Amino acid sequence: MLSKWLTSVEENGVKVETVIEKTELVEGDILNGSVYVTAHTEEHQIDYISLKVLCEELDGEFSILGKHSFQLVGGIRSKDGEIIPFEIIPDERWVCGKDEELILQTTVVFLDGVAIEEQGVITYSAIE
Repeated sequence: MLSKWLTSVEENGVKVETVIEKTELVEGDILNGSVYVTAHTEEHQIDYISLKVLCEELDGEFSILGKHSFQLVGGIRSKDGEIIPFEIIPDERWVCGKDEELILQTTVVFLDGVAIEEQGVITYSAIE
């Protein structure tokens, strides 16, 4: 089992990394982690960041099971950037079928309308 997991999006001198504490969740666990935002310029150009939990179904379609989004206020001025902790509480819909995948998707939307996303697979199991 992976203890931590990372996605990384980089564009126009801005880097957004999503780190989750556990990739394999069981009933009662909470999906938690942090989003790290660093910029190589004095002012970031991020409109907002969105986290979505998706189930990729057999036909390739995605259904949204959970989401969390946030806007950054002000510019990033420190060398270390910003750290934004998050928690998403699972429910019974997170138990995907045998050939389906549970995905955490990070989307960064810039002020110019450009949206970049990165995703990775997580698992969730119900206690029987």
